[in-house]
Amino acid sequence: MPARRVITELDEWPRHQTIDTFDMVTNAAPGWSDGYWHCVGDPNGEVNLITALRLYHNTNVIDAYVIAATVDGRQYNVRATRRLRPNIDDLRVGPFSMDIIRGHRTLKLGLDENPHQVEFDILWESAAPPYDEAPGLRSWADGRLAGERSNIVQLGNLSGYLKIGPREYNFKVEDGWVGAKDHSWGLGDTGWGEKPHPFAAPRVGPRRSYWGDPGARHWSLIRFPDRSMYYAFRHHNDGSHLATGTGGNIAELGTIHSRIDYPYDSGKEGWAYKDVEVISTEWEDNLPRMKGAQIHFTRPDGKVDRFKVDIISKPVYMQGGGYWGGWNDQLGRGVYRGDEVLEGEVWDISHPVKVFDETGKTEIKQKPGGHFAELYGRLTNLDDPNDVGFGLVEIVFNEEYQGIKAV
Repeated sequence: MPARRVITELDEWPRHQTIDTFDMVTNAAPGWSDGYWHCVGDPNGEVNLITALRLYHNTNVIDAYVIAATVDGRQYNVRATRRLRPNIDDLRVGPFSMDIIRGHRTLKLGLDENPHQVEFDILWESAAPPYDEAPGLRSWADGRLAGERSNIVQLGNLSGYLKIGPREYNFKVEDGWVGAKDHSWGLGDTGWGEKPHPFAAPRVGPRRSYWGDPGARHWSLIRFPDRSMYYAFRHHNDGSHLATGTGGNIAELGTIHSRIDYPYDSGKEGWAYKDVEVISTEWEDNLPRMKGAQIHFTRPDGKVDRFKVDIISKPVYMQGGGYWGGWNDQLGRGVYRGDEVLEGEVWDISHPVKVFDETGKTEIKQKPGGHFAELYGRLTNLDDPNDVGFGLVEIVFNEEYQGIKAV
């Protein structure tokens, strides 16, 4: 007999694509998932926070995390997981919660009081329409479907309350805090941990590292007062560029994958840059952690927008959210650990690329590549100093880039 299906609240909406209910997905792979990734930061760079919530329909798990770096060189990690069904309509995991007040317009992010020193109640309001960054990308390996994923990105204005360790913040929209949102779904590597692969690795061709060819991957979401800016590209040591999308996947032909969008009801059409050039890059203590850069973007009409990029926050290491075996059991994300599990810790991240426990004595090795972390930055238009944007700046080095070796 067919598996018993369950009617969920979403089934009230006339949006079905198959004869199944929204309780079921058409891909049976255990790695299939659907979820959200939110970045939060302030214009002074005191806070660099990422929180996420993800449903793993085929392992019957929902998990969530927050990883928050503060200006004093501390990263606070909180992870929670629970059984997904029967409460599949409830976007709550332990102290975490997310309320969709109006899709792509207004969200509420919450983290109730817990033993791990982070709490928040944040209202997220869209700054511009969402952008379809990765419209159903698929990747294959030895005839096997290795990944399929869709990604929507969007920037927002924030207001609310946040407590991290001894620091407390109350902020309004006019205070300039920026929220960057990523909603993705499909089959992919969302940080699985220390377990063997269920498939044979390809035998043909050279071995490639996690992030692909040598060089640097740039992926950023920046909110300016009048527009939202997304860009992604790979910059190689020979100066060449390749447009990429989420997870480093090739998104389209050309040198840059980008999008500029304006607020709802502005009457302005969105557009994309057609070329990019990395003019210079600065490093923290000659280590693979970007301190700043100058990047030029070419508009469709040939005009060049010249930006100075400054990193203004401490890094946030994604392993603290459970990626790559970051859970206490080292099994990674989407794994059933029990009906209700909550864990966390504090790390010392005062060093540019090394992570230590709270005492600062024991190093906690990070994967992949050691230095991988998310940054919060400021972009200043060199031709208009009043044109300043803030948001997520991700730059991932692989092997060697401009004389800097990955660790």
